[in-house]
Amino acid sequence: MEVVIVGAGNVGYTVANALSRIHKITVVEKNEQKVNDIKESLDVGTYHGNGASPKVLEKLITPSTDMILAVTELDEINMFACMAAKVINPNIKTVARIRDPEYIYIDKKSDGYIGADHIISPELLTADKMARIAMIENAVDFDELKSLGLQIVSFLIKDKHIHLIGKYLHEIKIPNESSIVSLYRGDEIKIIDESLVIESGDRINVIGTPAAMLEFNRFIGMDHEARDFVIMGGGIIGRGIAKILEKEKTYIRLFESDEEKCRMLSRLFDHVLVINANAVDPRNLKNENVGKADVMLCCTNSDEKNLLSCLIGMKLGVEKVVSRYTMRDFEEIFEMTGITSAIGYHRVVANEIIKRMVPDSQAVLLMHSQGEEFVSINIVAGSKMVGVPLGDIKLPDGSHIAVVVKDNVIRFPRLDTVLDVGDKVLLYAYNTKISKLEKLFLVPIPVEP
Repeated sequence: MEVVIVGAGNVGYTVANALSRIHKITVVEKNEQKVNDIKESLDVGTYHGNGASPKVLEKLITPSTDMILAVTELDEINMFACMAAKVINPNIKTVARIRDPEYIYIDKKSDGYIGADHIISPELLTADKMARIAMIENAVDFDELKSLGLQIVSFLIKDKHIHLIGKYLHEIKIPNESSIVSLYRGDEIKIIDESLVIESGDRINVIGTPAAMLEFNRFIGMDHEARDFVIMGGGIIGRGIAKILEKEKTYIRLFESDEEKCRMLSRLFDHVLVINANAVDPRNLKNENVGKADVMLCCTNSDEKNLLSCLIGMKLGVEKVVSRYTMRDFEEIFEMTGITSAIGYHRVVANEIIKRMVPDSQAVLLMHSQGEEFVSINIVAGSKMVGVPLGDIKLPDGSHIAVVVKDNVIRFPRLDTVLDVGDKVLLYAYNTKISKLEKLFLVPIPVEP
C-alpha cells in the first residue's frame, strides 16, 4: 500500500515505524527538525510542508495512493486534510485522529465523519484502557483484539502471591481459553520455556477470552474487588474514565484544579465526587484520604504532574496507580520509579490506526517494547508447519504461537495441536529473525522494525 502520513509527532512516528517495512510510506510535516529526525531513523519518504495544504497534498497524493492518515495534534487540521484528500482522490481511504469528542459524530451506517472514512479518538481509547486495567486487580497492562474476541493482559506477580513464586511457569494451571505468551522481568522479555521459574515482580502476559482473563486474575489472588477510585485530572480522559467506572457503581473522586471545569463536571456526573484541588499537592491528597483508595488514575495533560501524582499516591499508601504519558522519553522514567502501569498515549493511537488499515493476515498488535508484537499468519500449502504437531516444531527464538483459528473457531494450542492448510495462527514475536519465520510459513512476516 502507498500511505501518506500527515504529522511526524509521537503518533505519526510510531505508525510510520510500524508500517514502513511492508508499505510505501511518505510522511509530511511542517516542522523541519521532525522531518530530519524521520529521515535519519526511518526508511520512509518525507516532505517538508503543511500537510493540510491542498497544494501540498496534490503533490503527494496520486491515483495509486491508497490511504492518508492525518495524525497531527490539531483536530481541525486532520479533518481538513482528509477532506482535501478526498477531493484530490475520491477513492483514497482516509483516517483522522480526533482528540475532542465534541467533533465526533457517528451514525448507524458509518464510523467516519465528513471527509474521514474512519475517526480515531485517542483520549477515549486511553480512557477505556486505563479503566480496564483499574478494574482487574492484578493487571498492569491491557490490550484487546476485538476482531477475534480476545484480550491480552499483563498480570503482576507480587510478594504476597506465594503460591506462584518459585514454581515453573509451565506447571501453573491456566484457564482453558487462554495462553501464556511471554514474561517481563525488569527490562528483559522472557520467552516461555520449561526452565522459566516465576519470581516476585514478574509480569506474565496472557492472551485469552474476557472470561478467562478474569479467571486468571482470581487464580493469582484477589484481596478484594476494587471499589474506591481516585482520578487525577478532569480533562477528556478523566471524564471518559469516570463515565466507565460510574456504570460499575463504584466510589469515584475526581480531582481537577480548574474551578470552572469542576462546575461542568459536577453537572455531568450524578455519582462522582468532584474535588477542586491541585493533584500534585500532598496536603490536598492527605486531606481527602487518597491513600485509602484502591486505585489512583493519573490523566492530567502534563506528564510531569502525572508522574508526581503517582509518586505521592504510592507514598500515601495507594497500592495500584495507573498513569498515561504522552512523550516517549517518559516511558523509561515511569519504569525507573516503579510505576508498572504507565500507558503510552502514542502507542494506543498507533495500534488503533494499524487495526483499521492493516488486514489481520498482515499485522495485529504492537506490544510494550520495540520489536515486540502479535502477527496473524495464514497457513499455506507447502509450509513446514502443515501436518506436524506443534511440540515437534522448532520455532525461531523469540516467537511463540499463542492462538490457532480453525474454521473460524478460536483454539488455544497445545503440544499435540496440528496445523492444516487454511488455518490461521496468531504469532507472538520479539526480535525474531524474520527470514526464519518466512521460511517456515512461506509468507511475508511484517515484524515491527
